Amino acid sequence: MDGVTLAEHWKGTPQTYLGTTVAGFPNLFFVIGPNTGLGHNSMIYMIECHLSYIVDCLRRMQRRGIASVEVKPEAQAEFNADVQRRMDTTVWTTGGCTSWYLTPEGRNTTLWPALTWRFRRATRRFDPAAYVECPVGTTKGAVARSRP
Repeated sequence: MDGVTLAEHWKGTPQTYLGTTVAGFPNLFFVIGPNTGLGHNSMIYMIECHLSYIVDCLRRMQRRGIASVEVKPEAQAEFNADVQRRMDTTVWTTGGCTSWYLTPEGRNTTLWPALTWRFRRATRRFDPAAYVECPVGTTKGAVARSRP
């Protein structure tokens, strides 16, 4: 992203789409990314969800001759708004309790705020509508970039 590091881009508040991809960083995939931690289940389950999603994406890229995928900023923003809305009703953010799960602004960027089957459903298949795909042989990046 024009020489901007991920840390600079996030500014202490990590955000991804499905805990897996980051707008502005094509072909960067996370396993156990932001908002995918659990306090109630096995992380192996979340890892399996991530890997299934990533492999589905890579297969699509190979089949269709796609050089890079980059999540659309609006898809990422919508996902994160939904995560924070769901987080508002959890024990992790209610009651005035502070913890290492929260950023100084009070956002929980660590935990998944719902049941694990909801994450599985969201990551069962790669969602090309949420991405800009850049075909092999093109010289420009998937999305026009600007410094934050």
